[in-house]
Amino acid sequence: MFRYTFVVSIIAIALIAGPAPIQAQQTISDTEYMAKVASSAPSSVVKGATVVRMNKDGSMRSLQTGNNGFTCMMVDQGTAGCADQNAVAWMRALMTHAAPPSSTGFMYMLGGDQGASNTDPYATAPTATNHWVKTGPHVMILGPAVKSMGYPMTTDPDPTKPYVMWPNTPYAHLMIPVTVQQ
Repeated sequence: MFRYTFVVSIIAIALIAGPAPIQAQQTISDTEYMAKVASSAPSSVVKGATVVRMNKDGSMRSLQTGNNGFTCMMVDQGTAGCADQNAVAWMRALMTHAAPPSSTGFMYMLGGDQGASNTDPYATAPTATNHWVKTGPHVMILGPAVKSMGYPMTTDPDPTKPYVMWPNTPYAHLMIPVTVQQ
């Protein structure tokens, strides 16, 4: 069930992002893909994780079968992440416009992201009014509890400090910038 849920989430992400990220992934080898994914979480997490890759036709293939409950993948050339089972369920809810689960999820994005609107979970590009924010290396805590943790819930946060992304939506989640040791 976990793998199915993750695959549904990834397909939804790809549909929202459009065909370009999938096509861009095809230009790198599996070895390069694995290296990019490896930079998204601690090596001990990636080593025990399932790593999946989307093909041009939207089908998924596993590059590595894991046993630690994390699934890792690259969404586009610049964004890779590793999510636990609860984070995958949360992403699925986001992508299907469903109510998010009440469980707490955890996700690594130690390579940072390409940016996102801090007010509109479905925005695909910055505009003058959607409060686009780009966060460097970070981890995320996903779930409704983040709204009561006391972190800033402003539309224009400082991405070098912890903040709640999408604070006025059901998909509020905590972004926690981290320093990655080389």
